[in-house]
Amino acid sequence: DGTLVSANRIQRIAAKGGGTGENGNGISVFRAGHVVVTGNRIADCAYSAVRGNAASNFQILGNSVSRIGEVALYVEFGFEGAIVANNLVDGAATGISVTNFNEGGRLAVVEGNLIRNLHRREHEPVDKRGEGISVEADSIVSGNVVEGAPTCGIMVGWGRYMRNCLVTQNLVRDAGVGIPIASDAAAGACLVTANMISN
Repeated sequence: DGTLVSANRIQRIAAKGGGTGENGNGISVFRAGHVVVTGNRIADCAYSAVRGNAASNFQILGNSVSRIGEVALYVEFGFEGAIVANNLVDGAATGISVTNFNEGGRLAVVEGNLIRNLHRREHEPVDKRGEGISVEADSIVSGNVVEGAPTCGIMVGWGRYMRNCLVTQNLVRDAGVGIPIASDAAAGACLVTANMISN
């Protein structure tokens, strides 16, 4: 708890131990609170550059990330409170994912990130991705630039797992779909306004 991970160069991280994200991450924060990951240069990771699992009050700030095999910046499972801001991601299957409202994951700010050159993992049977940013609950997505997302630019919700999302003043270019929104009858409210979607 309370760890600062700052100004490191991390690269070529394999997942030789297997799994679906337990291994192969540049920086892994597991069940730790108030951790700040800032100003790192991370490249060529099998899974994520920065992965927070059940990490509350977690901040990912100002990192430079490239060539990532899965989600570049991941906030998942039972967390409350995350800020993902001012990062640069060039090459990943998904840029930023703030997920698992089904496990209690909620409350995030995703702001001022530049995400580009995303890809789909066509070899995967289900989880192909190709998304710029995805969020689910009690979150704001503002002032981001997403370019080259083959599936979608900004994904809002997953089935019934969507509540209180605000998506505003983002630029999405060259995406399969600009901003898809969960339409399940059990999903909550969202507001999508003043975004620019191009090409």
